[in-house]
Amino acid sequence: EKAPGVGVMALSGLDMFQGNFRLNHGSGPFADRAVREVLWKLVDQGETLEAIGIPDRYLVKNCESFFMCDAPLSSREGAATARLSIEEARAALRKTAYKGEPVVFLTVAGSISQTAGSVLADNMRKAGFTVDEQVMDWGTVLARRAKKDGWSIFPVYANGIDMMSPLTHFYIGNNCQNYAGWSCDAAITEKLSAFARTSDPAMRKRIAAEIQVEAYKDTPSVLWGQFSRRAGYRSRVKSMVQSSFPMFWQLTLDA
Repeated sequence: EKAPGVGVMALSGLDMFQGNFRLNHGSGPFADRAVREVLWKLVDQGETLEAIGIPDRYLVKNCESFFMCDAPLSSREGAATARLSIEEARAALRKTAYKGEPVVFLTVAGSISQTAGSVLADNMRKAGFTVDEQVMDWGTVLARRAKKDGWSIFPVYANGIDMMSPLTHFYIGNNCQNYAGWSCDAAITEKLSAFARTSDPAMRKRIAAEIQVEAYKDTPSVLWGQFSRRAGYRSRVKSMVQSSFPMFWQLTLDA
C-alpha cells in the first residue's frame, strides 16, 4: 500500500473468499446432527478473522450467507442460531448423545485456516468437546479426508466465485454425493433440483434462501468468515480486472 508505483485492489462480494469448517457426516461425533448443530454457537467470525490478522477493510464482520455477502444470492435466512455463546453450546451439547469421543481436527501447518481452527478448537473445549488437533500439510489433509473415518473436521477457504450458488458451493452442491464429508439432506436435494430447473432470478433467490435454511439445520459446514487477500499490481498496468484471481486479458501498459 505504501510502495510507489503499486496499486492495491479493493475487492468485495464475490471477489472475496469464504472460510468453512467442513464436517464429517460419515463417522465420528458429527455423524449426529444434534452434535453438529452445537458448532453454530461456537464460531464468532469477527474473532476468527481478527485472530488471523485480517484488517477490517479486507473482511466482512459477520457474513451469515452460505452464498456470499454482497452477492446476488445473499441471505440471512436460517442463521438465527449462529451466535457465539459458550454457555448455550455447553448446555446444548449435554442434551445430545455425545459422550466425550475425540473430535479429530485436521489443520494445515502455518496456514490462516490453522489459526481459524485453533480458535474454534479452543471454544469447543470450553463447551465440553474432546478435541484432538492434528497439524499437517494440505496434501495429507486431502488424503485423510478421502476416507470416511479417522477425521471429524477441517478448516478451509475457497474463492467466492465458487461459493456463490447452491449448485457450485462445495458443501451444498455436493449434497448426497461421494464427496469428502458425505453430507446428505433430502430436502436440500429436492431444492437443488428446483433451483436448477428455473432461470428466473427472483425464484432462484427464494429457493437459495430455502436451501440455506436447510443447510443451517443439517450443518454440512460452518462458516468462519468472508475476507479478501490483499493483491497489488504495478500502476503502469491499465484496465486491470479487479478479481480475487488473476485475469490477464484487456491489459495495457504505460510506456
